[in-house]
Amino acid sequence: METKTNNVLKIIFIITIFIFCIGMTCIKNIPDNDLWARLIAGGYIVENLDILKYDFLSYTPTHPWYDHEWGASIFFYIALKYFGDSGLIILKGILTALTIFICYKTVELRNPKSTVSYNILYYAIMFLVVNKSLGATIRCLLFTCLFFALFIYILEKVRITNNYKYLIFLPIIMIFWGNIHGGCISGIGILGIYCIGEFLNKKPIKYYIITLITCILSLFINPYGFEYVKFLFYAALMKREYISEWTSSFHSKYLYSYIRYKIYLITFLIVQILYFIKNKITYSKIDKTKIIIIITMTYLSIMHVRHQSFFIFTIGTFLYDEFYTIFNTIVKYIKDKLKINNEISQSIILLKEICIYFFIIILALPPLLSKNKEIIITDSKYPRYAIEFIKINNLKGNLFVNFDWGSYAAYKLYPNNLIVMDGRYEEVYDPKLLLELKDFHLLKNDWYKIIRDYKTDVLLIEKEYPVFNKLLNKEEWTLVFENNLSGVFVPTEKVKEKYLLPIPLDEYYNKTKFKTNIKFKKIKGT
Repeated sequence: METKTNNVLKIIFIITIFIFCIGMTCIKNIPDNDLWARLIAGGYIVENLDILKYDFLSYTPTHPWYDHEWGASIFFYIALKYFGDSGLIILKGILTALTIFICYKTVELRNPKSTVSYNILYYAIMFLVVNKSLGATIRCLLFTCLFFALFIYILEKVRITNNYKYLIFLPIIMIFWGNIHGGCISGIGILGIYCIGEFLNKKPIKYYIITLITCILSLFINPYGFEYVKFLFYAALMKREYISEWTSSFHSKYLYSYIRYKIYLITFLIVQILYFIKNKITYSKIDKTKIIIIITMTYLSIMHVRHQSFFIFTIGTFLYDEFYTIFNTIVKYIKDKLKINNEISQSIILLKEICIYFFIIILALPPLLSKNKEIIITDSKYPRYAIEFIKINNLKGNLFVNFDWGSYAAYKLYPNNLIVMDGRYEEVYDPKLLLELKDFHLLKNDWYKIIRDYKTDVLLIEKEYPVFNKLLNKEEWTLVFENNLSGVFVPTEKVKEKYLLPIPLDEYYNKTKFKTNIKFKKIKGT
């Protein structure tokens, strides 16, 4: 009878997790800067059944396009094409919910001693923390989070059951992972950690090493061949200090950002320390694999904003039992002090669970059931007015635009305008180009070099950069449009007497945000 009751509770728990993740995902969605490039690549692949291997959006020099996100692009394009905004929003919710579900299954597998494995509030908080770190809309990184969690589940199943046959699934998963997102390198990394950890635990590692080698070989099953694998390892090791998500989570500019992650980090570090003290954990008792994973994920999340999500999912999985050991100890201490008997305690727990489930469902159901699921283009994040100005005034040619806005500009203005660079970075461009872009915006070194070296017909410049005011005093460029966010400059000799002004209506830009002039026809040379 008790088992049957537990099974019912688990089913309710799982359904609630999916409702909560998908429903809360529907609340606020602002597109990621790189979404536009993903939709372009996905559209080309789906409509032509072919992979893009060379860039066609830029006027600066490019190399062969090793699109390590081509598989994810297909999912994005199909979701948008057939289901509109809702498709992209719900896809994010489903991927997040599946990842948390796998985390829960891993917790259940690890057989926590101090509490049941399906405390709904714990996973709801995990979602709220990770959702902030993942960004406001769908990203390719979510696929990697899902596969990463699945790798850990399988590896933990092998450790707990001592059945190495489960390892056969990892190379198969890697084939898909390697063609969906370049974050598949993290799968190689976690396998390497298990090899080291289990060696230190004095356990056999032969099958882990064989699986690691097989997973690396699985990466060669891709449309680009050997060069793609070489690119993946090169990209994984390259420095990206000028890209915001690769800077430290504790960088001075993020002093008041990512607060949820920072609270989560501090909480679990304290929990781990208290657990060690309470149980008098010595080196011989430590699970070396687990502790290496915790240290590695903590370090990576501190060093890079991008790795926060890996930390949140992983630490939430591995320190579940420690958290509730400490939590239950505190609760018991309070109960003893207040002299609350077990019968009253059970009633309070039941009432608490009912209230939590009720609150979570009430919070998530309205946005989930709403018909107005929409991805919003805000004027504070995107230069929608400036892009519209360029479009309606037929300002054709090479468009100089900042890294973050490149994909959006290409999606909205191609083929009339080519861009200087976008977030595809090492996939398409020489990384030195980003340094030239930085020097231009910040007036460093030979700042005008990038304009001098490459023919530029239109400049779209953010007002927050020093170069904006510098250009106002340059005779060869004239400001023809500006708003609070940015300005458009054209060569002085090409200035017209009169320009059309963009429509100032939010509704117009949000209704037309996914409208593009790109024709997804097969391109010669790709």
